[in-house]
Amino acid sequence: MSDNENRPLGLYIHIPFCNRKCDYCDFVSYSMDSKAQQLYLEALFAEIDMQKSKFVDRVFDSIFIGGGTPSIVYEGFIASLARKIYSSFHFLEKTEFTIEVNPSSFTHEKFLEYVQAGVNRISVGVQCLDEKLLREQGRIQSMENIEETFKMLNNSLFTNVSSDVMIGLPGQTLDSVMSTINYLLKQNIKHISTYTLQIERHTMLYSKLRKGKITPMKDKTMETIFNQVNKALVKEGFVRYEISNYAKPGFECRHNKKYWDDEVSYLGLGVAAHSYIDGYRYYNTKRLDTYIDDLNEGKSPVYKREYVSDEERRTERIMLSLRTSKGLDLEKFKADFNEDLLRTHADIIKKMTDKKMVEVKDNFLKIKDEYFAVSNSIIVELL
Repeated sequence: MSDNENRPLGLYIHIPFCNRKCDYCDFVSYSMDSKAQQLYLEALFAEIDMQKSKFVDRVFDSIFIGGGTPSIVYEGFIASLARKIYSSFHFLEKTEFTIEVNPSSFTHEKFLEYVQAGVNRISVGVQCLDEKLLREQGRIQSMENIEETFKMLNNSLFTNVSSDVMIGLPGQTLDSVMSTINYLLKQNIKHISTYTLQIERHTMLYSKLRKGKITPMKDKTMETIFNQVNKALVKEGFVRYEISNYAKPGFECRHNKKYWDDEVSYLGLGVAAHSYIDGYRYYNTKRLDTYIDDLNEGKSPVYKREYVSDEERRTERIMLSLRTSKGLDLEKFKADFNEDLLRTHADIIKKMTDKKMVEVKDNFLKIKDEYFAVSNSIIVELL
């Protein structure tokens, strides 16, 4: 077994149910239905049984239940799923176990269920405190929901809470974003993710854009907001360990860090889930009915399997490493891909270094913090 195969894996489980789809959402999700949820749980169990024999000699150190809206499923669903997971795979003693929750469907009873099931990290989908903006994007939570959620978490002394903030919503302003950030800083939060709105095809927001009903936020405005958010979070002791992610020291998301390391494998279960196992990518079907039917018939829900070539790994190593505060390990890059980036891209790196956009320190190439907002244009130059 190689060194990479000895490293702990991550386990992702997709819960595809939502009350309704947000206008900007491009994730695979379906309307809520208790019967469909039960059938889906049974299908998940079948997929777990199908996969577990392949991982008898492997160990996991992170579990991430995402969606969709995992907190929308009926009480007992997550507890049953956790029991099945624990009885099927091997986990380190201090495994990170995250679940995403939406304030509109997160209750005290579900909170107790999650904690008893082993959940030790909760990610709250706040996005924005402006209820008008939220309604315009199809999100149904209210400020009251959000306040009740944090009151519950703060009173319980639950120590590992994360929250998401969306930047770039049509009509959003700097004051609106900073109001959300300042509210979150008053909560017992250890991790904040700040995501830029991406208007994807096949979403309601894309349709509104095509019809001229919305105006996208200007890049300069977005950059100004990101810099103000960065300044506020750093002042409060958060460390920006990846372009979109801030954490108090020791509270970085272990699971998500696996996605930025092309040498770490992870197993994805559920409809539309992706896996990366020892150099191969696997993609489950995006259709809920197909996923359930295939597993009922004893068939794999994987519809595509591909080997990740060295050239693809090289590109991904540059793209993903430069998203992190640690940066790209130039020595390891040279050893793995037989390329000295400081030589092959000497002119580009010098130009960017002179402009103080990037720096080379301790044999790591890093994007300077104040240029993370325009990181895509920097990364493209280095591919």
